[in-house]
Amino acid sequence: GPEVEIPNGGFNDWWLDGKLWVPWLQGGTPWWDTGNEGAATLGECITLPTDDAVQGKAAMLCTRFVGIAGIGKLGAGNIFVGDFAGVQGTNGIIEMGQPFKYRPTKLKGYYKYETGAIDYADAQYKHLIGKVDSMSIYIALGDWDEPVEVRTDPKNRKVFDENDPHIIAFKKIVTSKEESSYIPFELELDYRSTSRVPNYIIIAATASQYGDYFTGSTKSTLYVDEFSLEWDY
Repeated sequence: GPEVEIPNGGFNDWWLDGKLWVPWLQGGTPWWDTGNEGAATLGECITLPTDDAVQGKAAMLCTRFVGIAGIGKLGAGNIFVGDFAGVQGTNGIIEMGQPFKYRPTKLKGYYKYETGAIDYADAQYKHLIGKVDSMSIYIALGDWDEPVEVRTDPKNRKVFDENDPHIIAFKKIVTSKEESSYIPFELELDYRSTSRVPNYIIIAATASQYGDYFTGSTKSTLYVDEFSLEWDY
């Protein structure tokens, strides 16, 4: 196997760019990004570094209601491979994925999770109010020819499609189970093709699985640390 490491897979590298925490070092090359830029239009960071970690620092993803003077919305703490490309009003445009040509077998890492009853929901998810929120972590490899655009604006929303024909391999964990200390996880990739070669890798973690729909619990906090890939030889 090529033994390719995930850049900043330990979530140790952070820089406070003005009021915005970003998951890379000043002057460094971004590989991960967060939804902080969208939340910052409403005055807050929702993904932060923390010393409460397996090793070094970890990423703490908080779902919170962010707003100024009654104008606001639910922001789900998230971290993903790619680039937060910009905002339309208070809605985010995200370019998911980084160039990647390899075929790992697993994504491994650690997480812990606090959750609560969903207390904010988009119109189409109002039936989830009061149900327990869930976190998610997923990995995708695909033969896209450019990063995958995700948009949260309800008027032209585009979420990540797990059935996208470009996907070569995929695996996801979704759970509402609380973990008060870090537990290890393994996502063994399901390969949909044995011959196609990836162009991009996407990894994404969020404290609220319906965060793209501004739906979740303001008690949800997901901690992630020490992400790495595994290989067959």
